[in-house]
Amino acid sequence: MRALIAIALLAAVACGRGSEPKTGRDLYLAYGCAACHGENADGLGPGAGLSYTKPRDLTKLDQYRGPKTVPGIASTIAFGVADGRTGMPAYPDIPQRERVAIAEYLHELAARPPRPKLAVAAAWVRTPNPAVDVAAAFVTLENNTSAPVALVAVSSRQAKVVEMHETKTADGMMTMQKVERIAVPPHGAARLAPGGSHLMLIELARPLLSPVELTMRFDDGTVLTAQAEIRDAD
Repeated sequence: MRALIAIALLAAVACGRGSEPKTGRDLYLAYGCAACHGENADGLGPGAGLSYTKPRDLTKLDQYRGPKTVPGIASTIAFGVADGRTGMPAYPDIPQRERVAIAEYLHELAARPPRPKLAVAAAWVRTPNPAVDVAAAFVTLENNTSAPVALVAVSSRQAKVVEMHETKTADGMMTMQKVERIAVPPHGAARLAPGGSHLMLIELARPLLSPVELTMRFDDGTVLTAQAEIRDAD
Protein backbone atom coordinates (compact mmCIF):
# COMPACT_ATOMS: atom_id res chain seq x y z
CA MET A 1 0.00 0.00 0.00
CA ARG A 2 2.79 2.42 0.90
CA ALA A 3 4.44 1.68 -2.42
CA LEU A 4 1.24 2.55 -4.27
CA ILE A 5 0.85 5.79 -2.32
CA ALA A 6 4.45 6.74 -3.09
CA ILE A 7 3.92 6.02 -6.78
CA ALA A 8 0.73 8.09 -6.81
CA LEU A 9 2.53 11.01 -5.18
CA LEU A 10 5.39 10.72 -7.65
CA ALA A 11 2.95 10.76 -10.53
CA ALA A 12 1.09 13.75 -9.15
CA VAL A 13 4.19 15.80 -8.44
CA ALA A 14 6.37 14.87 -11.40
CA CYS A 15 3.82 14.21 -14.12
CA GLY A 16 0.67 16.18 -13.39
CA ARG A 17 -1.79 17.32 -16.03
CA GLY A 18 -0.15 19.32 -18.78
CA SER A 19 -1.69 22.26 -20.59
CA GLU A 20 -4.24 21.23 -23.19
CA PRO A 21 -2.84 17.83 -24.17
CA LYS A 22 -4.26 16.69 -27.48
CA THR A 23 -2.77 13.31 -28.33
CA GLY A 24 -2.87 9.95 -26.60
CA ARG A 25 0.84 10.23 -25.82
CA ASP A 26 0.37 13.74 -24.38
CA LEU A 27 -2.38 12.42 -22.14
CA TYR A 28 -0.33 9.37 -21.16
CA LEU A 29 2.42 11.69 -19.95
CA ALA A 30 0.10 14.32 -18.47
CA TYR A 31 -1.74 11.83 -16.26
CA GLY A 32 1.49 10.45 -14.84
CA CYS A 33 1.47 7.02 -16.51
CA ALA A 34 5.19 7.43 -17.16
CA ALA A 35 5.93 7.50 -13.43
CA CYS A 36 5.50 3.72 -13.34
CA HIS A 37 5.42 2.57 -16.95
CA GLY A 38 8.14 4.87 -18.27
CA GLU A 39 8.21 7.63 -20.86
CA ASN A 40 8.31 5.03 -23.62
CA ALA A 41 5.73 2.74 -21.92
CA ASP A 42 8.39 0.05 -21.46
CA GLY A 43 7.77 -0.47 -17.73
CA LEU A 44 10.91 1.41 -16.69
CA GLY A 45 9.46 4.51 -15.03
CA PRO A 46 11.17 6.21 -12.04
CA GLY A 47 8.58 4.74 -9.67
CA ALA A 48 8.85 1.18 -10.97
CA GLY A 49 11.07 0.08 -8.11
CA LEU A 50 8.57 1.29 -5.49
CA SER A 51 5.89 -1.19 -6.53
CA TYR A 52 5.71 -4.74 -5.20
CA THR A 53 4.79 -5.82 -8.75
CA LYS A 54 6.92 -4.73 -11.69
CA PRO A 55 4.95 -2.38 -13.97
CA ARG A 56 3.98 -3.92 -17.30
CA ASP A 57 5.81 -3.19 -20.52
CA LEU A 58 2.83 -1.65 -22.31
CA THR A 59 4.51 -2.00 -25.69
CA LYS A 60 3.86 -5.77 -25.47
CA LEU A 61 0.22 -6.82 -25.66
CA ASP A 62 1.02 -10.26 -24.26
CA GLN A 63 1.89 -8.63 -20.92
CA TYR A 64 -1.57 -7.08 -20.51
CA ARG A 65 -3.59 -8.67 -17.71
CA GLY A 66 -6.86 -7.20 -18.97
CA PRO A 67 -8.46 -7.00 -22.42
CA LYS A 68 -6.12 -6.11 -25.27
CA THR A 69 -8.57 -4.09 -27.38
CA VAL A 70 -8.82 -0.30 -27.31
CA PRO A 71 -12.14 -0.37 -25.37
CA GLY A 72 -10.71 -2.99 -23.03
CA ILE A 73 -7.56 -0.97 -22.31
CA ALA A 74 -9.68 2.14 -21.72
CA SER A 75 -11.80 0.14 -19.26
CA THR A 76 -8.70 -1.08 -17.42
CA ILE A 77 -7.54 2.53 -17.06
CA ALA A 78 -10.91 3.41 -15.53
CA PHE A 79 -11.30 0.44 -13.17
CA GLY A 80 -7.73 -0.77 -12.62
CA VAL A 81 -6.84 -4.41 -12.02
CA ALA A 82 -8.37 -5.64 -8.80
CA ASP A 83 -7.28 -9.27 -8.88
CA GLY A 84 -4.38 -8.79 -6.51
CA ARG A 85 -1.79 -9.70 -9.16
CA THR A 86 -0.77 -6.15 -10.08
CA GLY A 87 -0.59 -2.72 -8.53
CA MET A 88 -2.61 -1.05 -11.29
CA PRO A 89 -4.99 1.41 -9.57
CA ALA A 90 -8.24 2.76 -11.03
CA TYR A 91 -8.46 6.16 -12.69
CA PRO A 92 -12.22 6.80 -12.99
CA ASP A 93 -11.73 10.58 -13.01
CA ILE A 94 -10.06 10.53 -16.42
CA PRO A 95 -12.77 11.40 -18.97
CA GLN A 96 -13.85 8.56 -21.24
CA ARG A 97 -12.66 10.22 -24.46
CA GLU A 98 -9.22 10.76 -22.92
CA ARG A 99 -9.03 7.16 -21.68
CA VAL A 100 -9.82 6.03 -25.21
CA ALA A 101 -7.13 8.33 -26.63
CA ILE A 102 -4.55 6.86 -24.23
CA ALA A 103 -5.72 3.35 -25.08
CA GLU A 104 -5.44 4.05 -28.82
CA TYR A 105 -1.89 5.34 -28.31
CA LEU A 106 -0.88 2.25 -26.31
CA HIS A 107 -2.54 -0.14 -28.75
CA GLU A 108 -0.79 1.50 -31.71
CA LEU A 109 2.50 1.51 -29.80
CA ALA A 110 2.20 -2.22 -29.08
CA ALA A 111 1.44 -2.94 -32.75
CA ARG A 112 4.63 -1.29 -34.01
CA PRO A 113 7.54 -3.51 -35.03
CA PRO A 114 10.08 -3.66 -32.20
CA ARG A 115 12.86 -1.13 -32.50
CA PRO A 116 16.37 -2.58 -32.86
CA LYS A 117 18.42 -2.40 -29.71
CA LEU A 118 21.15 -0.53 -31.54
CA ALA A 119 20.91 1.34 -34.81
CA VAL A 120 22.97 3.56 -37.10
CA ALA A 121 21.05 6.76 -37.75
CA ALA A 122 23.64 8.33 -40.07
CA ALA A 123 27.07 7.56 -41.52
CA TRP A 124 29.40 9.42 -43.88
CA VAL A 125 33.06 9.69 -44.81
CA ARG A 126 34.75 13.00 -45.48
CA THR A 127 36.20 13.22 -48.99
CA PRO A 128 39.86 12.33 -48.47
CA ASN A 129 42.80 14.42 -49.58
CA PRO A 130 44.28 12.62 -52.63
CA ALA A 131 47.77 13.17 -51.19
CA VAL A 132 47.13 11.05 -48.08
CA ASP A 133 45.80 7.56 -47.45
CA VAL A 134 43.57 8.38 -44.47
CA ALA A 135 40.00 9.66 -44.14
CA ALA A 136 37.67 10.56 -41.29
CA ALA A 137 34.31 8.84 -40.88
CA PHE A 138 31.38 9.98 -38.79
CA VAL A 139 28.34 8.07 -37.54
CA THR A 140 25.36 8.60 -35.27
CA LEU A 141 24.58 5.58 -33.08
CA GLU A 142 21.25 5.09 -31.30
CA ASN A 143 20.77 2.96 -28.20
CA ASN A 144 17.11 2.00 -27.71
CA THR A 145 17.70 0.01 -24.52
CA SER A 146 17.91 0.94 -20.85
CA ALA A 147 21.50 -0.32 -20.58
CA PRO A 148 24.66 1.55 -21.61
CA VAL A 149 26.68 0.04 -24.43
CA ALA A 150 29.96 0.99 -26.04
CA LEU A 151 31.45 0.81 -29.50
CA VAL A 152 34.66 -1.17 -29.12
CA ALA A 153 35.89 -2.00 -32.65
CA VAL A 154 35.36 -0.92 -36.25
CA SER A 155 36.60 -2.42 -39.49
CA SER A 156 36.16 -1.80 -43.19
CA ARG A 157 37.00 -3.70 -46.35
CA GLN A 158 38.12 -0.38 -47.83
CA ALA A 159 40.74 0.43 -45.19
CA LYS A 160 43.47 -1.65 -43.65
CA VAL A 161 42.87 -0.18 -40.19
CA VAL A 162 40.01 1.74 -38.59
CA GLU A 163 40.71 3.51 -35.30
CA MET A 164 38.38 5.34 -32.93
CA HIS A 165 39.64 8.82 -32.12
CA GLU A 166 38.61 11.70 -29.91
CA THR A 167 39.49 15.34 -30.52
CA LYS A 168 40.28 17.45 -27.46
CA THR A 169 41.45 20.99 -26.92
CA ALA A 170 43.81 21.80 -24.05
CA ASP A 171 45.74 25.04 -23.50
CA GLY A 172 44.60 26.23 -26.89
CA MET A 173 46.01 23.17 -28.63
CA MET A 174 43.81 20.68 -30.45
CA THR A 175 44.91 17.08 -30.14
CA MET A 176 43.56 13.81 -31.48
CA GLN A 177 43.80 10.73 -29.29
CA LYS A 178 43.04 7.10 -30.03
CA VAL A 179 40.38 5.63 -27.72
CA GLU A 180 39.38 2.03 -27.04
CA ARG A 181 35.64 2.58 -26.66
CA ILE A 182 32.93 5.13 -27.33
CA ALA A 183 29.92 5.04 -25.00
CA VAL A 184 26.33 5.11 -26.27
CA PRO A 185 24.02 6.14 -23.39
CA PRO A 186 20.78 4.32 -22.51
CA HIS A 187 17.82 5.53 -24.58
CA GLY A 188 20.18 7.99 -26.20
CA ALA A 189 22.63 8.51 -29.00
CA ALA A 190 26.34 8.99 -29.60
CA ARG A 191 27.11 11.41 -32.41
CA LEU A 192 30.55 11.00 -33.89
CA ALA A 193 31.00 14.32 -35.65
CA PRO A 194 33.73 16.71 -36.83
CA GLY A 195 35.49 18.29 -33.86
CA GLY A 196 34.68 15.41 -31.52
CA SER A 197 34.75 11.63 -31.55
CA HIS A 198 35.24 10.11 -35.00
CA LEU A 199 36.67 7.17 -36.90
CA MET A 200 39.95 7.26 -38.79
CA LEU A 201 40.24 5.03 -41.85
CA ILE A 202 43.91 4.30 -42.44
CA GLU A 203 45.61 2.89 -45.56
CA LEU A 204 42.62 3.40 -47.81
CA ALA A 205 41.79 1.31 -50.82
CA ARG A 206 42.49 3.04 -54.12
CA PRO A 207 40.26 4.22 -55.58
CA LEU A 208 38.03 4.75 -52.56
CA LEU A 209 34.52 4.16 -53.83
CA SER A 210 31.26 5.26 -52.26
CA PRO A 211 29.65 3.92 -50.16
CA VAL A 212 32.27 2.86 -47.64
CA GLU A 213 31.20 -0.16 -45.62
CA LEU A 214 31.77 0.13 -41.87
CA THR A 215 31.38 -2.87 -39.56
CA MET A 216 30.96 -1.84 -35.92
CA ARG A 217 31.21 -4.12 -32.91
CA PHE A 218 29.82 -3.32 -29.46
CA ASP A 219 30.64 -4.61 -26.01
CA ASP A 220 27.30 -6.43 -25.75
CA GLY A 221 28.14 -8.55 -28.80
CA THR A 222 26.04 -6.59 -31.29
CA VAL A 223 27.51 -6.11 -34.77
CA LEU A 224 26.15 -3.40 -37.09
CA THR A 225 27.10 -2.65 -40.68
CA ALA A 226 26.62 0.80 -42.18
CA GLN A 227 27.04 2.12 -45.70
CA ALA A 228 28.72 5.52 -45.45
CA GLU A 229 28.55 7.91 -48.37
CA ILE A 230 31.66 9.89 -49.27
CA ARG A 231 31.02 13.62 -49.21
CA ASP A 232 32.47 16.96 -48.26
CA ALA A 233 31.99 18.28 -44.73
CA ASP A 234 28.79 20.15 -43.96
